[in-house]
Amino acid sequence: MTMRIIKILIPVLGCLFCLSACATETNKNPKGRTEKIKKELFAAADCYQTIYASAQKGKGMNPVLDKREIHRIVQRLGTCGYAAACMENDCDMQNGRTVEKALRKAEKGGKTSAVFFCVTRSGGIHRYELKPIGNKAEFTDAYLDWNKQGNPAVSYVKKEEASSWSVTKKGWLIWETKHTENEEMDTHSMIRIRPLKKEYRRFCRKYIEPVGYRGNNLFLTDWNENKPRKLYVNDLYEYLYRIETGRHFDGDNGTKGIPSEEFELLLQKYLPFSKRQIRVRADRSEDGTRYLWEPLRCGNLIPQSMPVPEVIGAEHKRDGRIVLTVDAVLKQKGTDCLFRHKVTLKKFGDGRVRYIGNQIRTADKERVLDYQKRNR
Repeated sequence: MTMRIIKILIPVLGCLFCLSACATETNKNPKGRTEKIKKELFAAADCYQTIYASAQKGKGMNPVLDKREIHRIVQRLGTCGYAAACMENDCDMQNGRTVEKALRKAEKGGKTSAVFFCVTRSGGIHRYELKPIGNKAEFTDAYLDWNKQGNPAVSYVKKEEASSWSVTKKGWLIWETKHTENEEMDTHSMIRIRPLKKEYRRFCRKYIEPVGYRGNNLFLTDWNENKPRKLYVNDLYEYLYRIETGRHFDGDNGTKGIPSEEFELLLQKYLPFSKRQIRVRADRSEDGTRYLWEPLRCGNLIPQSMPVPEVIGAEHKRDGRIVLTVDAVLKQKGTDCLFRHKVTLKKFGDGRVRYIGNQIRTADKERVLDYQKRNR
């Protein structure tokens, strides 16, 4: 009986010894760790392969998935138990609480690491691992994409040192990898790990993102119905046109301008100005039949890093006004709030929304982007 038990225990103990050896190899041997990471990536890819296979990938040489498909992949990864988000930060991280909990523990001196996945526009995935060591951190980035045959393939697994990392009060994880003195490219990375209210994302997607901060100053200057001040309406036309039609404005390359009636009707719909006020403030042709307009190009665009807007608050007034609190998030500076501004909208019974004001926080006025009008 004793010999029988020993015969059973020997292989069991052998397996346990192998598992222990493998764990040690994974921790000490980079090759073992790399293989472990690759297996995790292939397992994650297997989780959403059916979604990727059926997704429309565009007509170009390189696949580009629709945002809705990317968000479906993020949700599927979350269902499979992974902490996952998208590179655009326009959907909530799934299982982000586990990541924030680990990092908050690290802030207090605890030894831990955070692993999360980010879906790219091509449908590939980054596996990020941040292992804090005081104010610094060990950072591992591994990337998997799909080949032309629709099979997953790991492109690289690289390990770097993060010179700094932090979790902001708003729930952004920000880290910066070390770089040489001669390297001028940005080395900041940011990912929102705490969810935003769906209402905030909806307002941002419909009314703030389509205008943004490039090529116009709707959100870069203080203005309201009674004090338009430096607001320049000519450069706004193409953005309001996109909100109205869902299409990009061509404008015949700006050679002919925009017919007066079309220009005035659209601006009156989305701004609190009468036809007379528009004519006073906007630049028109000498005969008054057209409003001046130029497309964005090198000669009229100030070269500067461009933030993305994030709505973090919404106050509903009884008279139909909605005051949105918006932060300009700038990855290149590693900040979740380069400047803050409040956008006031007016909602009408038929569902229409009009912009009626913008107010930049006083303490942030010096950090607002530079702006120059195109018609000079």
